[in-house]
Amino acid sequence: MKRVLLIFALVALVTGASAQSFFTPVTADQLKSGEKALTGTFLIRPEFTVAGNVIKPVFIDGEFSSFEVSFASRVGFGASYSLYKLVEGEPYNVYSFAAQLSLATIERPNMGLILSASAFDLYGLSPSIGLGYDFVKDSPFKANYFILWGISHTF
Repeated sequence: MKRVLLIFALVALVTGASAQSFFTPVTADQLKSGEKALTGTFLIRPEFTVAGNVIKPVFIDGEFSSFEVSFASRVGFGASYSLYKLVEGEPYNVYSFAAQLSLATIERPNMGLILSASAFDLYGLSPSIGLGYDFVKDSPFKANYFILWGISHTF
């Protein structure tokens, strides 16, 4: 059932975003210029995230023990709701909120979801922070969530 809902959500997202030229770079023609700092154009764009640090709770016999911290242990790809504005005639990604599928890189090969926020496009990369959840069969919810921060790239 989860797979059907996931496939349906991805198809709806791709269909809805195809009118915006989803996989092509943002151009100045797509954006409306505004006078205020947070005005601009919101677009649905693909986003890729590499988690620098991942903090995950550890439970022993159902009791919280500690937090496990790992480096570069998650990557994610999905769609973002991004604010763009024109800066000196060029599109600039002010901030983004993203929903992504995640894959573990050094742990058990788990798939999960990441909800993240990123801001300040610095040479094509943005610092991001997020909350995630790994889908692990026969495992309680409290043992599978994680907090991450790292870098993201919005296409």
